[in-house]
Amino acid sequence: MGRGRQRSKRAQRSTQRPAQRRGYAANTPLLEVAVERLGGRGDGLAQAEIKTGYVSETRPLFIPFALPGERVRVRPVSDRGEGVACDLIELVESAPERADPACAHFMTCGGCAVQHLDAGAYQAWKRDQVVQYLSRAGLGEVTVGALRTCAPAARRRADFVLRMTGKKLVAGFHERGSNRIVEITECPVLRPSVFALMAPLRQLFGGVLESGQSVDCVVNELDNGLDLLLRLPDHPDLDFREKLADFADDQDLTRLSYHAEGDSLPDPVPLAQRRTPIITFGSVSVTPPPGAFLQATVDGEAAIQELVCEGTGGARAVLDLYAGCGTLCLALDGTSERLAVEGDDALLAAIRSGADAARLGGRVRTERRDLTQRPFAGKELGKFDAVVLDPPRAGAREQAAALAASKVQRIVYVSCNPATFARDARTLVDGGYECVEVTPIDQFLWTPHIELVANFVRRDA
Repeated sequence: MGRGRQRSKRAQRSTQRPAQRRGYAANTPLLEVAVERLGGRGDGLAQAEIKTGYVSETRPLFIPFALPGERVRVRPVSDRGEGVACDLIELVESAPERADPACAHFMTCGGCAVQHLDAGAYQAWKRDQVVQYLSRAGLGEVTVGALRTCAPAARRRADFVLRMTGKKLVAGFHERGSNRIVEITECPVLRPSVFALMAPLRQLFGGVLESGQSVDCVVNELDNGLDLLLRLPDHPDLDFREKLADFADDQDLTRLSYHAEGDSLPDPVPLAQRRTPIITFGSVSVTPPPGAFLQATVDGEAAIQELVCEGTGGARAVLDLYAGCGTLCLALDGTSERLAVEGDDALLAAIRSGADAARLGGRVRTERRDLTQRPFAGKELGKFDAVVLDPPRAGAREQAAALAASKVQRIVYVSCNPATFARDARTLVDGGYECVEVTPIDQFLWTPHIELVANFVRRDA
């Protein structure tokens, strides 16, 4: 596949280069500092006098793998915003909350940032991220519930990389703060079936990729097996297509699809399917498109669905914005009328097919719309008793403004970014809503990422 051809632009971009230090020389004197708190990215935060040229000033330090209460020796590396990113050189005094990491790749792999923090302190830190963002938005009085936790070996979705580096094929995840790929031999956060696919994929692509070429492997564990999407540098020839089909058979994959870089076709190409891919939301079974976004864990998904159902309970008509492939709208009370809005035709087709098969009739409708360019607003919002929205990390600035001007009685906001959620929550509160409660949900164990579900009600409802 692609052997003997000129390397693609992507392959040239992805070639590994030596790490470059910016801002501070490698022989910059070490600093010994006390770590004050844990930041939103999982870095320990401290302060120190930093000399730049002839000027010295006190600046924040960002120290990976350091915990509050510890004394550490660090080397300044580069400016980061108003502060200075540092390397941890020596742990002088450790905190009682320091724990042994669960993975041998910790501190190298960029997937986990806080495996060194014990469970109680970790969970308190995660919940506090939501509290802090709400407080900064002037919503410090909002009730933030207990953290819904995530177990190890529970993540059912992964996106790992195969990259040919010189004569060696490396399989794994990106290194912290780098484009390099860390060779992964274990992963305590992934479902075992997902992680087990890495070794045979490494064998499959051995001797196939040219130096610098990469393959992104998106794996979803569905109800009836693994769904694999490969993003390839070129279209595979007939011989390699046959090898891919044999691979799907040998690994008992539910489905294998691929997308070639630069391909004019908008959708992935299905290459092998042993059975119809299925994932179930409530009582409705859906066939998601290849590589579709799914909630990261089964338990996390169930918690979100439970909270959304509670927040919309009794609603006659529900509007589901950013509906994906139906995770929320199809899990709602079967008596409600639902309109699922999404910008992707393949996702909407999955909802439509699943709803029809479940004989939900006209109670589930779909509409394609770019909610950034054309949010639901005005009279069209007046048709609904409740609105559910689950936007991407950028949040829903335009849609929140439209909802703030509406008379919708209840809003359930599902977010994967407490910063943009707090911004949008401020808009809704200023428009006459009360944020009743926020429930944080941890689906990304040992990372800074935190999700939440929030209920809003109109104060004059």
